[in-house]
Amino acid sequence: MSILYPRLLPGESERLFASLHGRKPEELARFANVASERAVYAATGGTRVSRDELRLLATELEKFATVNGFPHTPTTAGRNEFDRMTARHLHERSGMVPGEASQRQVWAFLALVLVPHVCAWRFPMRDGVYLADRFKGTDLTRHTLARLWTRAHVLHDPSLPEPYELLAGLGEADLDHVMARRRSVAATPALVRAIVRAHVEDSRTDDGIPARAVHRDSLRRLLRLMAFLDLDWMPEQDLLELVREQRRESRRLIAETGLNAADIEESGP
Repeated sequence: MSILYPRLLPGESERLFASLHGRKPEELARFANVASERAVYAATGGTRVSRDELRLLATELEKFATVNGFPHTPTTAGRNEFDRMTARHLHERSGMVPGEASQRQVWAFLALVLVPHVCAWRFPMRDGVYLADRFKGTDLTRHTLARLWTRAHVLHDPSLPEPYELLAGLGEADLDHVMARRRSVAATPALVRAIVRAHVEDSRTDDGIPARAVHRDSLRRLLRLMAFLDLDWMPEQDLLELVREQRRESRRLIAETGLNAADIEESGP
């Protein structure tokens, strides 16, 4: 049975988000709370999370941020490690099922009430303003915490000795490149896992060809194939072979032409 989380009412989401601007993460820590009078729960479908459980979740997320540099501006390595630690914890320990995790206002509560300081540290202000997508849940693929739960859910593979090892397979930008295509590539979790597996395999090959260029070009090839192929029905091993084949073609093209990731990005899908 799912654990049900508070859902912050939209008006309160707007108010709290507006109050963040201009405040540094260490200042926002004073506003963190485990409850809000402007939050509700789903009427059925699970057991309500307790305040103690929310407090424990907040403590863990704060710990992950602290070991990776909070409250100082995070490094690239710190951001990536925080994301991996948080993704695993949210998926493994939160008790959410996909239906609950798909609720935008659940993530708005977690980011704006429970750990606003952690989210503000992970995605700092730009010109004194925070980005709405990182807090309000308007786009779950960009929300500070929701995107991590989704990554862990998609990449979790119980057949592996370490079920969450694929979380470290791609860097932040490249994994984002995959997960943002939620109506195509990311709609087939087995395909996402195959893409990450193949990338990890190729990363062991030292032939001087940029790994990001291979990843970006092979992803374009897969998108073209998906225009007339239904990949949902394919067994995971067959998907992996398909991805490997597209990566081989990409590697050959890049070796012949000298394209890099920037060239591929500019040329479009």
